[in-house]
Amino acid sequence: MSKILHKDFYTKLLLLFIIFQPVLDILTFLSIRWTDSSLTIGIVVRVLFMVLSLWFILFGNSSRYKKPIILYLAALAAAFGFGLVYNYFAKPIFDPFTELQFVAKTAYFSIMLGSYLLLFTTIEKVSTVRLRILQAISAAMLIVSISLLVAILTGTSTETYEWNKFGYKGWFFAGNELGSIVSISFPLVYLYALYKIESFKNSYLFIPVLLLAIASILIGTKVPYFAVLMAAAIVFFSYLIYWLIQWKKKQKESLLTLRLVLSFCFLLLFAAVSPFSPAFSNVAGDIGAIEEETAEQEGKDKPSDTGDQDPGDKESEGSSESDQAKQEEEKAKLMDSPILVILLSARNLYFAELYQDYSNADIVQKTFGMGYAGNYTDMEDRKLIEMDFFDLFFSYGILGFTLILLPFLFIVGLFIKLLFQVPGRLLHPENLLILLSIGFGTGIAFIAGHVLYAPAVSIYLAVSMSLLIINMLKMQNDHREAKKLAS
Repeated sequence: MSKILHKDFYTKLLLLFIIFQPVLDILTFLSIRWTDSSLTIGIVVRVLFMVLSLWFILFGNSSRYKKPIILYLAALAAAFGFGLVYNYFAKPIFDPFTELQFVAKTAYFSIMLGSYLLLFTTIEKVSTVRLRILQAISAAMLIVSISLLVAILTGTSTETYEWNKFGYKGWFFAGNELGSIVSISFPLVYLYALYKIESFKNSYLFIPVLLLAIASILIGTKVPYFAVLMAAAIVFFSYLIYWLIQWKKKQKESLLTLRLVLSFCFLLLFAAVSPFSPAFSNVAGDIGAIEEETAEQEGKDKPSDTGDQDPGDKESEGSSESDQAKQEEEKAKLMDSPILVILLSARNLYFAELYQDYSNADIVQKTFGMGYAGNYTDMEDRKLIEMDFFDLFFSYGILGFTLILLPFLFIVGLFIKLLFQVPGRLLHPENLLILLSIGFGTGIAFIAGHVLYAPAVSIYLAVSMSLLIINMLKMQNDHREAKKLAS
């Protein structure tokens, strides 16, 4: 088995797996719609690939980073395993299938990230494989865009929202996950197009970028719309800065000029089309709702003309208990704020419930987590916050959550270090796109969820993070070599 899963075979398998991600998502949607089963083809295939990736980590590579990655995954498994066993006895209701499924979904991201890193640090031609992976993501997003358009044109698309707002999610099950996939992948698709375009003759390579941008505004959610808009603006201004630097040095680069012109045209086109899109209408609706709620809240908070003293003032004089009750009331008022409900789609209310569970939990659950959805007492009431970092903290506790965060902390630490050593290389427009992909992924995970414990989404974030880590490790090694030569 270890001979079969060598690096070349695993690379080909990985590329095919990335390309067929949207196909798995569509098959999952059809499976849920027709069979109403929680065990779908998407889950089965992804679990099988996760097992193969774990085998590759253990036996299919000879990377120098193999040992630390295996130790990291072992620590993660120990923390998750102990939490599972303890929660079996501690939780009021323990559903084994749901708990194990959630652990598998969470572990998926870490295992895939580890396998990508070991693959990139084992193969000889990293740049070639990196380009092929970007090509595979572009192909996958082309399938997403075309399937969404075909679904809309044929009238077979499902709606992103059930009421008030409108948008299309095609033949995909969840609009939030589809929006997250588009947001994280768009900078990588953009990056591949910029890599491949050499003249205006092959500007047709921008077609996948345009189609994915159209998909982002048809979905109707805020996340992909702002992700594409931010990426387009940042890429244009970063290329403009580089072009001005080259112009000042009297160095003419036709390829840089071409990329600048194309990025400007794309930004202009996207901004021009935006006002006619579902996403723009939904965002405008949210802004209007917030303004109405703010005005209504201000009207309620205005003091009465009679100048009556708040009855609570007299009762609270010298009373610490009353002060504490007043603070708790203010906290509850903040968590129930209509503005927060609109911005966070009621996630703040679920946060309050899980936070209460965590506050009442014992020290072991605080350390290793309360498992899926906390210490719920009714199966119908169990609910995740759908803000990944909070969900993972409450589910896996201080220790488990810290272990999950380690790759992100490693990236932040290395980024800060290189920012002082090689800022020009680190902040090149091409690296900025990978940074944007990671930034969108972590931002969505924090605010909207459906990333870190959603295998259909986390695979793209794992690709982005592994690409950035490999790039930064190379920059670090080059910087060390340059210092040795200089000394």
